[in-house]
This record gives sequence, C-alpha cells and structure tokens, in this order.
Amino acid sequence: MRLKVSHVLALVVIASLSVGLMATPASAKMSAKQKAHIRAKLRKQVKKNPAVIKRKSFLKKASLVDFTLPVTIKLRNSGNGTPQGVGSNPNKATIDLGPSLGQREIDLGGKLGGEIQFHDSFDGGALGNVDLRLNECDPTAGCTNEKFLTSTSIPLLWNPNVDSSSGLTSKFWDLGLATANAAEGGCEGFNGTGNLPWDAPNYSTTDPLAGIPGVPVFDVTGASYTGNQIPVSPGIDDPQLLTNSKVPGNINNLGGALNPFPYSASSTPSGFAPSVADTVLRTSPLKLGIAKPGTEVNQSTGSGPNGSQNVVIGKSGGQANLFGNIPGKNYGIDVTVSLATQINSIIRAVDVDAQRVRETANWPAALFNCRQAITGAVPNYIPGVRLKGSLKISPAITPAGDLRIAKASLSSEPAPVPTHITLAACLSPYSVLAAEQNSTDSLNYPVPANAPGSGLYTNGQLPADTSSYTRIGSASNPNFAAAGLCDQNQTQLTKDAGFSGLAAAQAANGYTSFATSSDGSKVSVAGDLTVNDVEADVIIGDR
Repeated sequence: MRLKVSHVLALVVIASLSVGLMATPASAKMSAKQKAHIRAKLRKQVKKNPAVIKRKSFLKKASLVDFTLPVTIKLRNSGNGTPQGVGSNPNKATIDLGPSLGQREIDLGGKLGGEIQFHDSFDGGALGNVDLRLNECDPTAGCTNEKFLTSTSIPLLWNPNVDSSSGLTSKFWDLGLATANAAEGGCEGFNGTGNLPWDAPNYSTTDPLAGIPGVPVFDVTGASYTGNQIPVSPGIDDPQLLTNSKVPGNINNLGGALNPFPYSASSTPSGFAPSVADTVLRTSPLKLGIAKPGTEVNQSTGSGPNGSQNVVIGKSGGQANLFGNIPGKNYGIDVTVSLATQINSIIRAVDVDAQRVRETANWPAALFNCRQAITGAVPNYIPGVRLKGSLKISPAITPAGDLRIAKASLSSEPAPVPTHITLAACLSPYSVLAAEQNSTDSLNYPVPANAPGSGLYTNGQLPADTSSYTRIGSASNPNFAAAGLCDQNQTQLTKDAGFSGLAAAQAANGYTSFATSSDGSKVSVAGDLTVNDVEADVIIGDR
C-alpha cells in the first residue's frame, strides 16, 4: 500500500514538472541577440506591408520579443500647411468658462510622437491588445523636436467700439484725442495698409490739422506743430484680419465659431452682437505638448494659477486593440494625456488718453491706439484628459508621403465628462505685436527731430515695422513665447511708453503691505474641457 502511494506521488511530481516546463514562455529560451534579430525583421515587415500587424503569426512573434514600433500621431485635415491639410478641420475641443464668459471653440492640429508596444502573451491581455506610449515634449521646457499639437487663437474678451460692423454707432480711431474732445473713441476706420489721414469725424471742422496724413508731431514742449507727421498704417493690427477659421497655428485665426462671445438681448440692451473683430483679449495660438510624467508642478512659483495646489503629472498613454474593442469595453482605444503649454496673451488698446507726439521725447502710448501688444508667458498644465475611441488598420501612403498604418478617432471619455481645468493668462504687456526696429527692444529710441515742415517721417524712422510681426513670432509661425515669464523683461519701447510692469508698480506703491501677494499681472479662469473629436493618422516612424 505504501509502495502504491509513493508511486502516485512520484507521478504527480513528474506531471507537475512537465506542465511547468511546457508553460515556460518561449521568449525565455531566446537570447538577447536572437530577440534583437527578430525585432529587426519585424520592423522590415511592417515597413513593407503595414497590414502585417493584424496577422496572428506577426503578433505572436512581436509578443515574444516585446516588440516596440515607433509611430507619429498626426491630426488629419487640420489645414496646417501640409499637403494633407485639406477640407474642413474636424479636430475640435470646447472649453466652458462659465456663465459670464461662455464657451470657446478650440480647433487643433499638429502631431505627437509615440510608440506601440507589444507584450508577451504571458503578461496577460487579449490577442491584439497593445500599449500606447506618448513621448514627452514639453514646450515650457524648450522641447525642440516639434512633436506637439497646435491650436487656433482663443478669444476671451471683446469691446463694442472696435468693429462698427457689429451694429453699434461708429467709434472712430483718433489717437486718443477723442477723449479730449469729449467723444468716445474706437477703432472704426483703423484698417488697410495705407497711411490714415488725420480727419476723424470726432475733430472740429475748424481744426487746422484736420485732413493731414498721419499724426502731427509737435516740438519738445508740445506747444507748436512742426509741420511733420508720423505715418500710421494699421498693417498687422487691422481688426479685420481676425477671422473665423478652424486652421490652427495662425495668429489671426480665432476658431470656427461665428459668434464666439455669449450674447442675448437682455445682456446687451443695445442689440450688439460681438464678432471676432471686436476681440481685445485673446491667447496666441498654443503649443500643446506631452508633459513629463512624475513632474511636480509648483503653481505658486509662476506656473499656472497662483495659489493653486501642486500638480503631479501622470503618464500619458494607454492601450488599444488592433482587432476591435478592448475586452470589457465598448471602444478600441483608451488613453490619458497630460499636456503642457505656455500661454501668451494678445491685447488691443482701445480709446487711449490724449497724448502728443513730441520731438526728442519717448514715443507715447497713445501712438499705439488700436494696435496690439503681446504679454509674457505663463506655463500651464492640463493633466489627466481621458480619451476613448476606435482604431482601424488602414495602410496607405498619405499625400504628405507618410506611411500610415492606422486611423484613430478619439473624443472625451463619457464618464466623467468634461475634464475640469484651471488656466492662467498674463495681462502685463511685454512688447508691441509689430516688429520692433531701431533696437527699440533693448535701447531707448526717442522721436527723431526732423527739419521743420519736411512732412511725413519715413517708415524706417518708426519704432516698429507695422507690416511685420515681432521677432518673437510671425504670421506663419506665431506659436511664440515672449522672452521671459509674465510681467518680466519688458522691451525698452514698452518701458519708454510708461509701463515697467505691475509687480514693480505694486512694490513702489506699498501695495505689498496688504494681505495679498497678487499684483494683477495674471488672471486665472476655471473651465470644463471637452474634446469633441480628434481624427488622426498613425504614421510609422518618427515623422
């Protein structure tokens, strides 16, 4: 009896060892050199025929060697200057800023770098399951590989005196002297590329300077007209350049919403319905990159809204299934992204106070009436945006010459929706938006003293070239960040106009004695972000 029991136990042990040997993963039997060889062969197969990744034989080999496929996620039809940028841009998010500001449309373009990671089947998961990893590219940290999303400019605030086409009584451009004439000024007539005449309707018909081209220049005391004028051409500051366009990356495109500002008959009794041309505060187009995971962001030292709790950035990525839905879910892609961006604001001056242009004096702020200024940058983080969608293997060569492996469709995860975020923007001017010249970014350049009666100054004598954008950006590449953070390092032209920063003014006036550390240079706004639709090509390789 004891012999039979011992025989049975021996058989059980042998069977257990056999099962254990059979269960040993095949990957454990391969050397590192063999795995590297198989990975190289798999990469060649994918480049030759992207559809191969749906074959079970390919998936088994890829899983055994932990194959990683580098990819680029390119947003489709965003019209961002590539051959594939055709048709209407479907890539859109909306942010609800509350009852006072309402919703804003944000149209998107650009690309992100990433990897598709195959795993050994012994790690668990269904056939066709892969991990998606999105590569770090933080614009706030000087990312240079250009793997980020771009947006349209986001309009925030408006003024009804900018664009008379909205239905209000015209309020004309007049260099701020309308205030001295007891009339409210605006920006009507401030358009085009030619020099504007000094004949705004707010002036008396007996004004001896009415009708002259440009702005009159007075002697150093401001008492006598010299017979010379400063030419005024709206150029890049023309309000009519602002447009409803869904194409991202252009400084004058404010998204696809025809009426981006909230309006009702009761909110504005005059019947004014603001348009994009009435915008006086907006962001520049944004670069939205993948934030570095594990970073703790201290929002009391310049990043994001002051006084907010610290944020720890999570990993960006998720999983997908190559054959359909992820097991247990009704969608094929499940990813979370944490984004980083720098927000610069663009401000338009309207109805400035009266100032005269005087020889050898600094250029007055009134000369920039109806023109735009750009502020310093505020780093912002948008953590934990949950997206879901579908993935379809769709091999093709795109019009841009990329080898596409799949198409992806993504939108906000239905629960919870939307993602609650808090952003901060700067209100402290850094520079005029026009291209500074005569070294006015760093050196004092006063109004030149020309011979009396010589007429118009030349464009080369002006402090800025109003036909071009500042050196920080341009119409084709406006995703700029000012040199320095918000309320720092203002250009000399800005300082000469009388503004040296809000923090400096607060300290000089003893404001710091109050129980607050805010100087008004930044404004924070909370909102709910919803990603309505993102259509992307999954491109093989680093493109």
